[in-house]
Amino acid sequence: MPVDPKSTTSSESNKPRGQGWLAKCGLVIPALSVRGRDAPDGDPNKLVMYPADSKEKKRKRTSKSPMPASRTAVRMQEKRDVEIEQSEAKDAFDLALQPSEVHARYTSNRAQLLHDENAISWDLSARQSASPLERRAALIVRVLREYERAVLFGNIPSEKIPGPETLDMGGQFLTNKHRIEKRSKIFEISKQVPKGALLHLHFNAELHPERLLEEARSMPNMFIRSIRPLLKPEDLELTEMVFNVMPDDTYEADIFSPQYEGEGENFRDPKILPRLWMRWTTFQSEFLRHFPGLYVQKRAATLNSTVPNSSEQAKVKLEPAENWIKKKMVLSEEEAYALSQTVNGVWARFNQATRCFKGLLNYEKVYKWYISSAIDRMIEEKVMYAELRPMLLDKFIPSTDGRAKIDNAAQMQMIIDGVKAKKDQLESQGMGHLFPFGLKIVYCTPRSIPKFMMRNEMKHCIDLKIQFPDLICGFDLVGAEDRPNHIGFYYEELVALKKTCEEKGLDLPFMFHAGETLLDTGGSTEPGNSNLYDSVLLESKRIGHGFSLMKHPHLIERFRKTETSKGICVELCPISNELLHLCRNVKEHPYTELLAAGIPCTINSDNPSLFSNSMSHEFYQVMVGSPAISIHSWKQLALWSLEYSCLSESDKAKGYEIFNKAWEDFCYWVVETYDGLFDGDSLNEARTAEAFRPHEEA
Repeated sequence: MPVDPKSTTSSESNKPRGQGWLAKCGLVIPALSVRGRDAPDGDPNKLVMYPADSKEKKRKRTSKSPMPASRTAVRMQEKRDVEIEQSEAKDAFDLALQPSEVHARYTSNRAQLLHDENAISWDLSARQSASPLERRAALIVRVLREYERAVLFGNIPSEKIPGPETLDMGGQFLTNKHRIEKRSKIFEISKQVPKGALLHLHFNAELHPERLLEEARSMPNMFIRSIRPLLKPEDLELTEMVFNVMPDDTYEADIFSPQYEGEGENFRDPKILPRLWMRWTTFQSEFLRHFPGLYVQKRAATLNSTVPNSSEQAKVKLEPAENWIKKKMVLSEEEAYALSQTVNGVWARFNQATRCFKGLLNYEKVYKWYISSAIDRMIEEKVMYAELRPMLLDKFIPSTDGRAKIDNAAQMQMIIDGVKAKKDQLESQGMGHLFPFGLKIVYCTPRSIPKFMMRNEMKHCIDLKIQFPDLICGFDLVGAEDRPNHIGFYYEELVALKKTCEEKGLDLPFMFHAGETLLDTGGSTEPGNSNLYDSVLLESKRIGHGFSLMKHPHLIERFRKTETSKGICVELCPISNELLHLCRNVKEHPYTELLAAGIPCTINSDNPSLFSNSMSHEFYQVMVGSPAISIHSWKQLALWSLEYSCLSESDKAKGYEIFNKAWEDFCYWVVETYDGLFDGDSLNEARTAEAFRPHEEA
């Protein structure tokens, strides 16, 4: 007959509840925890463990049958026993939830873990030296950033499908750019932050293309060529255009004619090239006639400090041909993010744009104007010093009339003269501290050339360094790293350059583009050809980009800054890396990992004319790309830009002094401007919502 759970004997009355019933059912358990109220001494706080092999006496069955009279009774008993065990487990869990030594130890260990990581944080020095004013400014920036993430962009975690107005803070830069510029307080703040030095900037890509096109209007001898005749709208999309200043009597071709000879690479034929050029003013009028209604600009583009992508304040209205060519010079959102776009495709598009820019800049009149205008823009962006990278493989630029050739040495002298004139102007206005150290030049040549040409390039670089010791500050090899050649291909030449400079007492450090790639094989199929290896072996002072560095745990140790080593500085260019398909957005960029590894880094804009970015955009992206970044991080990055620059030690000391004063003023401005949005340390929703209303459209 079924066992009656209530029919316990007096001898079992002191046994822990459930233990006897499990034994009667033939179940064996290693141990069972029960509440203290069942303990022999009745202590309600005691947790007693009863082993399964206790010496309790089993009650004899009343039936002589070896099996219970009913399987149903057994199943019922098993169910009751399981329920009792589950109840006891719940009681034990509830008791374990109560504060105990285990909880205290976990909390202490967690605090120690955070403390230990914080103690080796890359921006610890900046945080420890922060004044109360700076800490208040940091709090304001942090809370504003998280408000913008949740409200201005609105893409917070939920099960709802985001609406059409929802964007991803730290998502695609060009997609977010309009909202960033029109509504973000963090971007307003990033425009004001002192940025130290700009160490990675290509010479022909600092100013907005509208400005260069505007200057070209005053050049009647500006010519243009195409790689195909422009007969139908599809040709406008497929062609590549190149500018050049030439003598006024240059033969004029008709790019809109079916007989135009500029097909493919015919321009490489020295006999055909002279027959490919069309006067730019003629081209513009013919463009209107052949493509009426296309590329008409509806309103003038505003270039001012609200959208910091120019050096002057004005409105620029482009003619259709100018508007079309501008699109050839700037990477668009569609070109950057199209689903079918590839790494090689976007690089090819980038190279087309640089070739288009080249002719609009590289001639005497604009070269001189460019220096002054580029410095104006840097001052706007709170940059106090810059090292520019011109491509010096072409040894000449044309004079303004197109009849004379100006060699590299004359170009360097033009830079020196332009910087001196601008510094004198600033000093006379009491603003010399805004750009006190001028510019320096990193000699650049492509890594795609044969060795005999590379040797000539290095000899030429040495000549310029001897002639302009305070201007030429480094040597770089440039070009897409997924194409030949890797740096090691030229190791004999590079070792010879290094040795020659040492013998002649010339300070010419290497500053290679390295790690700007996903494949990281130096344009080959061999991982051992990574340019990062050769950058370490050749003792590069800095490297450009370093995107792939985190793939190399051993090299990380060589890059890390320690008490005994300055390490190798990485010139970060986050927006450039995104648009050239190394990552989808700044949140995927490895800058946080590089910094966490203790590698000194700087923030740079790379090619702002092509990427529609600026130093202010770069600092903004770094801030929103990781919650761990603060204004203390901004400060450390700016200080490193001075430390790893090619300035003299005395100039660096002066630079730190100027920067620290500017930083104090910046923190005061942040608190003075934005503290009113806060109620204590919390955002006042009403005031903040009003503050984030969109600016009036330009």
